[in-house]
Formats: sequence, C-alpha cells, structure tokens
Amino acid sequence: MPDTAAVWAAIVADYAAAWAAELLRDEAPAHPALPPRLAYLDLYGGPGRGTPASRSVVAAVASRAADDGLLRGNLQFLLNDPGPEDPDARRALARELRPVRRLAHPAQVIRRHPWLRIQTRLEAYRPLGVLVHWEPWGYQSLSGGDLACCMALSRAEVLLTLRYPLLNLGLANPKVAEHLSAFWGQERADSLRGAVRGASPHQRENRIVAACVERLRELGAQHVLPFRFTVRGRTREFLLHAGRTDEAYGRMKEVLARYATGHPQGVPEYRYDPVAAHYTNSLPVTRPLDALADDLARTYAGQTVRADDLYRRHHVGQPFLRRNYADALELLATRGRALQLGNRVRVLG
Repeated sequence: MPDTAAVWAAIVADYAAAWAAELLRDEAPAHPALPPRLAYLDLYGGPGRGTPASRSVVAAVASRAADDGLLRGNLQFLLNDPGPEDPDARRALARELRPVRRLAHPAQVIRRHPWLRIQTRLEAYRPLGVLVHWEPWGYQSLSGGDLACCMALSRAEVLLTLRYPLLNLGLANPKVAEHLSAFWGQERADSLRGAVRGASPHQRENRIVAACVERLRELGAQHVLPFRFTVRGRTREFLLHAGRTDEAYGRMKEVLARYATGHPQGVPEYRYDPVAAHYTNSLPVTRPLDALADDLARTYAGQTVRADDLYRRHHVGQPFLRRNYADALELLATRGRALQLGNRVRVLG
C-alpha cells in the first residue's frame, strides 16, 4: 500500500518536472556557468525536518531533478537548515540531498536569517520561476509570517502542506488562538470560530479549508487548488497549490489527477486515500461528466465551439480536466444534442 507521505512527495516532484518543462519550453539551452533559471525553495518550521515524512519531499524532488535534464541544468535548491540543536536531522537532510550534487547549480542550505538570505539570493539572479514548498510545523510556525513571504516572491508558485488535526483542534484552544489568528487574519479567524460551532465534521473541514484558500487569495494567489490526504475518509493533511496563472492551475490539476483515488466518469475528486486506492467503484454515486455535459449544453446552445476553448473558458473553479471537456462534447453528440464538425462541435442545447 503506498504510504501517504510517499504520494505527497511524488506529487511535489511530478509538479516540479511539469513546471520546469512548461517554463523552459521556448527557452534556449543555458550554459552551466550562467545563473540558475529556476529555483526550488523548500521551507519548514520548527523541528519538522526530523521526520522522514517531511524529508521525503526533499528526497523526491532531489532525485527527480538529478534524473531530469531540464531540472538538472537549470534548477537550484534553496533550503533552511534544521539547526544545530538537531544534528541528526541535519545529517539526514544531507543524505537526502546527495542527488543534488549532480545538478549544475549547488544547493544553498541557509542557516541564519533565512528570508533575508533567500530574497537576496533570488534578487541576484532573478529566476524565471520559483517553486516553493512550505510545510509549517506547529502553531508558532503558522504565525511566523512565512506564508506571506512565500506569496510575496515574484514569479512564485506555492505548495502549502497543512495538517488538518492541528488546525481543527487549535480552533477551540485559547492557548494557540494568537497563532491561528496571525495565520488566517484576525477577522477571518474569529468568523471561522463562530462558523464551526455546531457544524458537522464535514462542514467544519470544508470551512477550515475555505479559510485557508481565502487567505492565500488575499495574499496574492489567483487560483488555489486543495488536495486532501485521507485515511478511511478522515483527512490527515491537505496540500494547497497557490498560483497566479490559469496555466499553473491547469498544470496542477493534471498532476493531482494522477494521484486521486476517486475518478467518477473520469473526473478526479482531488483526494488520496491509501485504503480507497485498493478498490474501484464501477457504479459511481455521482456522475460529474453528465452534469458537465448538461451545463455546456445550456451555456453554449446554438454555438460552434472547440473542446480546448470550452476548457479555457469554463475550468477555473471546476474539477474538470481538459480531456473531460472533449468527453462531455462527445457525450452530447451521442445523445443528439450536438453535431461533430471536424475539430469543432455545434451545440444544439
């Protein structure tokens, strides 16, 4: 059974490769002596680097970068150090970073004043893109302002890993109210504490995730995509991707879809459960592709369209992938509600 931490790490590594391929698609090869064109920033708060689960993300991205030609020649790792108080974690992190020695640009492990040094480094060579993975550890890390610093980086996309029990239990704990208020913003945190009173577990979780999404948008994200890691239906962690472009949003959808354990009618549910991954449901309860086809028939009745055009106009805020739109138009055609005209479809309604 795949470990949740391994899947979480694989998602970040897969996204790093897809991100690099798209950003460098039209760029000429660079000489290794030139500054790196891409930066991968892996941050954590507190003693989190002491856990194998936390280090697994660094290990996965390092391994992928060493084996990927684009990443190997263009990417630089920037990390903050576990600190002298935890020499075992420091040695373990160094072992995970061994593949990075094959990269053209050596890793930068920052020990003191990390944000000042990170910003100075990035301003010096102005990379085409910055991919940030931030994993706060504990309440004090949540309130430290690192999220705002991540989102303030120009040309950055942020992957934020949050432990749901930490947020859920902390809402009712006055001892950590200050930290959660700093993370969400005072007004939103106060509103959330009132909204979850008497709510069902499902409603409570959705409201907490929504507050995190709203916070990321407030800090500059154009699109935020949450992905849940669950065990027997109970959420343990969720990964949020925050980006500023439609392209980044669609790119992350495609990566997350490969790891989702539910795909009713080919539409991903954006969650991973190691138990559910062993079972398939041939008769899905929901039929999202039917709903998409009906929506397109109503919205585009009387128009001649292409699947790619529909995707670009419609997919933001929706779970659907590019291929789902082609499938929906084909479904309409088989039902006599659309006519195939080469690479276009006439929607009849």
